[in-house]
Amino acid sequence: MSRLLRISLAAIAVSAALPVHAQTVTITTAGGDYGNAIKEAMWAPAAKELGYDVREETQSDGLAALKMQVTSGAVTTDIIHLGSPEGAQAAAQSLLEPLDYKIIDPNSVPAGAKSDYCYPFDSYGTVMSWNTKTYGDNPPKTWAEFWDVAKFPGRRALRANAQDLIEIALLSDGVAPADVYPVLSTPEGLERAIKRLDAIKPNVSVWWTSGAQSAQLLKDGEADLVVTWNGRAQTVKTDGGAIDYTFKGSVIGTDCLAVPKGAPNKEAAMKLIAAMTQPARVAKLTDFIAYGPVNPAGYEGGLIPKDRLKTLATAPENAGTSVFSNADWWVKNGEAAQKAFDEMMAR
Repeated sequence: MSRLLRISLAAIAVSAALPVHAQTVTITTAGGDYGNAIKEAMWAPAAKELGYDVREETQSDGLAALKMQVTSGAVTTDIIHLGSPEGAQAAAQSLLEPLDYKIIDPNSVPAGAKSDYCYPFDSYGTVMSWNTKTYGDNPPKTWAEFWDVAKFPGRRALRANAQDLIEIALLSDGVAPADVYPVLSTPEGLERAIKRLDAIKPNVSVWWTSGAQSAQLLKDGEADLVVTWNGRAQTVKTDGGAIDYTFKGSVIGTDCLAVPKGAPNKEAAMKLIAAMTQPARVAKLTDFIAYGPVNPAGYEGGLIPKDRLKTLATAPENAGTSVFSNADWWVKNGEAAQKAFDEMMAR
């Protein structure tokens, strides 16, 4: 046997003995309790099934982070968690890869919820929550009462973002849930909402920037009235916090999973999205946080206990007075709405 052949065979033997490197996928979530819930219920078991290594990053403003990566040509994340209005805006700005529905089940969400670019996986409500030590059995019952600082004094905390707040502002001004987007679609509608937010601004102690922060404000009693997401509020309540919340007048939205334009592991990202959004996994998410599946199959076969349904924004008994976030409106008007909001905040 020649020396060269012996070296070649030895190299092959060494190569065969080396461990096979697993596919690595990077996912960006909002972090906190919500990010942990998505990990434990969805992507961690899916990654194990696929044999993937997953690297998690957190970002409170997913759309801004996405835009920065794509426009700079330095995309480091393969899957990003967005609100569906943000997903629609990102798609309109050509920041996302089209979803591969040869890998992802195209029939796994209702037709009206389907997106070509951002896969909707759960629903939530932006709700009014309060400190029960402050208000006892007589908290504000409507958004109009939330704005009534004379009748309901206390420290208020709102999200530092136009999304959901402009809808809530109109509800506080007497607009019926069904009329919120028709009003916002008039020339004076957005101005009316911003004026209403400007009126309460002096009484806002904290403008929070992450869901984890809003939950901490409730948990620590640092705010008496907090606009937050129902899953965050329910987690604090379940953990024994002196808080409660209502779905009355909530703004219902969906969150989605997208693949950034130019993602380094696009096909693997599609496979992970398909695996992590199987019915049992999106139903399992409700074990950790009160956000219900968009996939109707997640509600079937007893995957979600009956007593848990009352904590989900889209349960029939909860959605009657809600506004469903209109992604199309946000695609057309999101930048203008956020600009008007930022200008109000800067005054």
